[in-house]
Amino acid sequence: MSKISADGKTIVRFSGGSRLAHGIQAITFVLLFITGCAFAFRSFGSLIGHDMLKGFVKFHRVLGFVYLLSAVVLILFSGKNMMRWLKDTFSFNKNDIAFIMSFPKDFFKGHSDYPPQGRYNGGEKLNSIIQIFGFFIMLITGGIMAKGTASPATIGWATVIHSFCGLVLGGIIMAHAYLGLLHPGSKASLSGMISGKVPMEFAKSHHPLWVEEVEKEEREAKEGK
Repeated sequence: MSKISADGKTIVRFSGGSRLAHGIQAITFVLLFITGCAFAFRSFGSLIGHDMLKGFVKFHRVLGFVYLLSAVVLILFSGKNMMRWLKDTFSFNKNDIAFIMSFPKDFFKGHSDYPPQGRYNGGEKLNSIIQIFGFFIMLITGGIMAKGTASPATIGWATVIHSFCGLVLGGIIMAHAYLGLLHPGSKASLSGMISGKVPMEFAKSHHPLWVEEVEKEEREAKEGK
């Protein structure tokens, strides 16, 4: 099936499995962040009260398993796309580095003249790498804390690392949400996580190398019929 619509106005960027996994992870992390802050910051915990804080702790642990579910969903329903995502994510080149170096100054502005990007730009690749390592750090340290059988020193270090990593990931995800919802140069990407498709105009301006790749694949597929 063609990824490019018949009128050429849209192109498929994300599969249903990828969008489902992303949605589970996004919603779950926001809830994990809120419940985690309740017992990471005493003032927040005092504000909601002891009984609700205990409920937050239990809910936080349950959410940890749901957070893990997002990876399972990605593997089961979008294994091929996941492997492509991992391959692209860890394939950095000079254009990706140039994008990362230039992006901070344009964070609150529109899209700049960056070097041509592939399916994922340098910023998306960096974000993915941080999320991947953060995912495992949060699961491992959270598991140590939840089980509670390790030494006090180990649990103490796990708590510090878990809290610090959670705050870092929370800040990155808030920036990610801003880019997808409000940034004038990239908010069109939101449609990709809702319908799986993005406007062709957006794709060509932000991911021209990927568009060229898709167009080449579809030409070759037609010629091979």
